[in-house]
Amino acid sequence: MHVTGDRIGDALIKWPVIVALKNALPNHRLVWLAGLRKSVFSGALASLAEGVIDEVRDLAGVGVSWRELMRAPPVGRFDIVVATEAKIRNAILLKSIAHEVFISPALNFCLSDRKPPPGRPYPDSVFEQMRCLATLAAGCELDVDTTIPVGGENTRLAEELLPAGETYVGLAPGASGVRKRWPLSHYIELAKRQRKKGRTPVFFLGPEENSVYGEITEALPAALCPEQDHRALGRAGPLLSIALAQRIAVGVANDAGSGHLLAAGGQPLITLFGRTNAEKFKPPYGSRIAITARAYGGTDMALIPLARVAAAIDAVFQAHAR
Repeated sequence: MHVTGDRIGDALIKWPVIVALKNALPNHRLVWLAGLRKSVFSGALASLAEGVIDEVRDLAGVGVSWRELMRAPPVGRFDIVVATEAKIRNAILLKSIAHEVFISPALNFCLSDRKPPPGRPYPDSVFEQMRCLATLAAGCELDVDTTIPVGGENTRLAEELLPAGETYVGLAPGASGVRKRWPLSHYIELAKRQRKKGRTPVFFLGPEENSVYGEITEALPAALCPEQDHRALGRAGPLLSIALAQRIAVGVANDAGSGHLLAAGGQPLITLFGRTNAEKFKPPYGSRIAITARAYGGTDMALIPLARVAAAIDAVFQAHAR
């Protein structure tokens, strides 16, 4: 399977389908080609990929430049080549790889050896797109399980960091760009409101959010930041984040990698969107409430009212109480 590059969010959306494809074709080696960049499956998610993805080829140099047509593709021969992106350049370049079957959604599958049934449009969401392509590769409908195994050590540490007996609300204020972040002050005020209702706010802070740790704990000493806890020192990572997310009652996150980690925990998630497409990046793991800035007149994340997010959290608890 080919991607130009991948990040944690995209990779987690696709992951249940990747596992299902491997299960459907157990006698095939699954090779992940990252054409232009390094893959998270050889980095942050390497432990998750182990036993499913047989080989990750970073910086594979295929599917990214027209100059590739001047030479033979340096990747060998494959039974099935799947171009996961709907770019005509990718399709033309990747089709030159020696193969038995080629699958690409570019130009409505016009270069693809296998196509969806007539009348079935290509889906909008990344997850459903991946399921469509993997189904064509497998030649049958896939049995997709959205449970992510985090490992016993991460489960035990998560139980230690977030012990039973409290109601946890997860908050993930990080994002790769400023334009994708709801204001931190809103997250802090939201946490205070949860505390007044007897719920324990839990902040999920990746390495890039360590700088706001002091601001959060100063404003709300009762808030938990488990990944910054001394017990998590040297042990934090995506699978621990997911194990922690399994223990929250509901989460709130920006549309970013940290939000997808919360989603992978399988609990209800409220995701906040500015410029990005709420349908395209819908996670497959649990129920999700999308709140968009566009509903309030623009794409600036600050347009999303604090009261709207607080009400969405309360609605989740009310629904579970019925």
